[in-house]
Amino acid sequence: MLLLKGKTIIITGSGRGIGKSVAIACAKEGANVGLTARTLDELNEVKDEIINLGIGVRVSVKTADVTKYEEIEDAFKIFHEDLGEFNGVIANAGYSRMWNSHEFDSNKFSEIMSINVSGVFFAFKAAYHYLKKDDKNNKSRFITTGSAAFTNPMPKLAAYTASKYAVVGLQNALALEYKKENITFNMVLPTQVDTRMLRGSKAGDGNKPPSVMNPQELNDYYLFLLSNNANKTDNALIFTNDFNEVRNLISKAPLVKRENWEVFKPYLEEIAPKIYSNVKKLGRLVEFLINSTE
Repeated sequence: MLLLKGKTIIITGSGRGIGKSVAIACAKEGANVGLTARTLDELNEVKDEIINLGIGVRVSVKTADVTKYEEIEDAFKIFHEDLGEFNGVIANAGYSRMWNSHEFDSNKFSEIMSINVSGVFFAFKAAYHYLKKDDKNNKSRFITTGSAAFTNPMPKLAAYTASKYAVVGLQNALALEYKKENITFNMVLPTQVDTRMLRGSKAGDGNKPPSVMNPQELNDYYLFLLSNNANKTDNALIFTNDFNEVRNLISKAPLVKRENWEVFKPYLEEIAPKIYSNVKKLGRLVEFLINSTE
């Protein structure tokens, strides 16, 4: 059974990297997708790749700069006309640059904050009236791509780090404000990922360092949050480093210890108490990962 059959998912920054990977993953699970980024050629390539899967889902494409609210508003209006009400929106567009902070270009600092923070707010504001909010058993999902830079600040990345702290605060506020409106707000916080933001033109060349994730390794976290499994998951921060370790432990656990979360939980607590402490509030996600582990 397809996890997202018939649902409509909108993804910013979906021309490449994480956004592209998640868009294709959503389509494979039966979702209709709205794709937006600044480069039309990249969006059309993703659209063609999805159409060529032969699944029969609908794909709508519209360029937009997430720092310009009118462009996001226009794109989301077109997505609504093409695809109907939104079941999920992924605010994924991001940007970073590395400099000594005392030499950091002031305009670049502002640009990073605008893309990474205002871009998330604009995506929510533009999506709000199109989100399906009439069913508490099938809530709308607003998901942000955050970063492990939250809680782990990095030197020479002051703007990026500040922006990733800011979006956590934004999520906290939105989750409280819209708690009664059948919208959940959650965040995926990866470590380093093999994208152009990290590795420039070398991204995807097959020569990434072992510590750097492939974008496809993140798909399950977004699919979980968009699925019925996460209907009650709200204002969660999914640190992928913790859950990647959980995946590793699941793969090595005896079959009798990974039937489900209730069975795996005491085993995890015994062999990795720190990891258990970090993930225990997201047992549904652990179960989702157990079920997706071959």
